[in-house]
Amino acid sequence: MSTKRNVPTVRSRTLPVLLAVLALLGSLALNAAAPPAEKPYRRIVVGPQAGAPLPYTIEVPEGWQVVQAKEVPGLFMGPPGAIPPNDPSLIYVRGSQVSLANPAQVAQSIRDNDAQQPTWSAPRIEVKDLGGVKGLLVRMDSGEGEKARSTLVLKLPLGDKGVDFLCQAPRAQFEKNLPQYERLLLSVRAVAGAPEAKPK
Repeated sequence: MSTKRNVPTVRSRTLPVLLAVLALLGSLALNAAAPPAEKPYRRIVVGPQAGAPLPYTIEVPEGWQVVQAKEVPGLFMGPPGAIPPNDPSLIYVRGSQVSLANPAQVAQSIRDNDAQQPTWSAPRIEVKDLGGVKGLLVRMDSGEGEKARSTLVLKLPLGDKGVDFLCQAPRAQFEKNLPQYERLLLSVRAVAGAPEAKPK
């Protein structure tokens, strides 16, 4: 009596190998398409390297530093290696003489100036409530062609005056960086109980 032996065919032998190759290619494709992991954020007090801090905190990526430039008043926050004052990855913090006691009035003043100034425009002016402190988020555009630049400014009260948080870049790079600029600036909060964050 003869018995049939199960002889594996070429197809049956190659199918597992083909499936393994396809799985590997799929894994490689997913890894290539995945965006780089975002660095964790941490909340820091906004202040110079030496001296009194401001009554505000902000969330910045892990590893960011506070730096200052001798020729520019104020302070900068950004990743290691960012050089002030023009690196587009930096947040520039400076004092302002404009009181934020009435943000809506300041917003109207910016609109009025915008209508009279052909060299710049303010296409975005929004009153923001950040943890109970009201301020203004303003976008300002200037220049044309290769000289076109944009700035996103968060204006907040500081006693009877104000403080500005600015992110700026050439126009094309600004549009690319805008989501991060918004995330950074809109994370600003007043230090609990700080009287300077209340407008006078």
